[in-house]
Amino acid sequence: MRNNCFWGPVVGDEQIAALVRHYAGRPAALGGSSAATALSPQQSDLWRAARPLVSTPVFLATVVFRLRGQVHRTALAAAVRRLSLRHDLLRTVFENGPAPAAHLGEPPELRVVEAPDAAGDTAEELVRGIARTPFRFGEEPLFRVTLVCRAEDDHLLVLTCHQLVIDGYGQNLLLQEFTSLYRAEMRGEPADLPEIKQPYRETARLLRNSDPEVRRGDEEFWTSRLRDLPVMSLPGDRPGPEGATLAPTGAVETVLPDPDGAVVAGLRRLRVNLFALFAAGTMAMLHGYTGQTDLWVATVVDNRLTPESQAHVGPLAGPRVVRVGFAADATFGVLARAVQREVWATMERQHIPFFDVITAATGDGADMRNLGSVGITVTPSLQLPDWPLGDVEPLEFDPLEGEPSTGSPLALLVEEQAGRYRLRLEFDESRFSHGRAHDMVTTIADAVVAATADPQRSLASWRGPTSADD
Repeated sequence: MRNNCFWGPVVGDEQIAALVRHYAGRPAALGGSSAATALSPQQSDLWRAARPLVSTPVFLATVVFRLRGQVHRTALAAAVRRLSLRHDLLRTVFENGPAPAAHLGEPPELRVVEAPDAAGDTAEELVRGIARTPFRFGEEPLFRVTLVCRAEDDHLLVLTCHQLVIDGYGQNLLLQEFTSLYRAEMRGEPADLPEIKQPYRETARLLRNSDPEVRRGDEEFWTSRLRDLPVMSLPGDRPGPEGATLAPTGAVETVLPDPDGAVVAGLRRLRVNLFALFAAGTMAMLHGYTGQTDLWVATVVDNRLTPESQAHVGPLAGPRVVRVGFAADATFGVLARAVQREVWATMERQHIPFFDVITAATGDGADMRNLGSVGITVTPSLQLPDWPLGDVEPLEFDPLEGEPSTGSPLALLVEEQAGRYRLRLEFDESRFSHGRAHDMVTTIADAVVAATADPQRSLASWRGPTSADD
């Protein structure tokens, strides 16, 4: 899913209003409480940000597959129905009102589009139109599956969800279960899927935990982490906008080859996960540019801490701030392990919506975007479903590509691929030149290599970033 306005740091009303003006051409109807009694804390955050944008494509998550071979439409339609009956959120109809009200609707039907002449750019434009079509809140569930038929043995499968009902983990789970159900329908046998023992609404209730001591503890934790949050002196080589504006979308990419598994071996030595490693690499880059040793990044932290919650496709991952302080002569290993400890600590403190956390820690109207934050998203390699007939190929697709966004002035997206890691740095072109952004992402990749090759190496001895302009 794209690192859009929500999946970076929490944005303020001004940024949301700017998005509404851009996409809908009208003033935003802002407001609404994040204290949603029927939603998980993560959904509450999303509800507050998404409510003014329900008629836009901003919060849509789409994956596209090209299917080569025979497709059984009846079995495919039955799999869509069974999947939405299995997960209540996929057939939940959310009302478009001032408070988050919802009810269970009918399972969505498979949509079929006949497009025998759709090739190349025509097919891409057709899929883009499908992916950008907003859901009709109050009238339909926030999940749809569209089959674009280009030929008898050539189809495009487009799965779209609103982020109110899915997150990155859930997207992968949905694909696996969808394939299993399709295979079972074709063979006329039960699907081999584990029972969902706890409804999502019960998981949401447990996460909301109304115990005042728990809530107070969470607020104290975040207040201590976010108090006096430093403004990072990011090396912007352009003047930047005044006030709340939409940031033009710029992006640079690099690839970190790892054919022999050196990065994985380094993870074992460091005893950290992939996110902690790339977050530490990003902080090493920021330290090299700014000299600061009190750094923070915004990220999405998963909250599936129990076996019951791991069965849900619904949004349980939410935005968090990982803040780490370290000595100037710290090693790569020390920095990476400090990030890992902070991530673990934040996972235990997710019982209140993050918007409430920000308000409690920094006061009303806090604009974290202007503090100079960096957003990080690390995506594990997509587990391709075992498609019953023919071949399945995931297509690179971003329905919002080229659109302005808001959130972090820098956002790092890392995708784990076979034998390598793909790093994409999205940046605010009003603040950073293309050359500067390219140097940043290259520096992050170099820092990860340095950390895994020699965890005991001091950050101070590392080559650090160079100056780069267009």
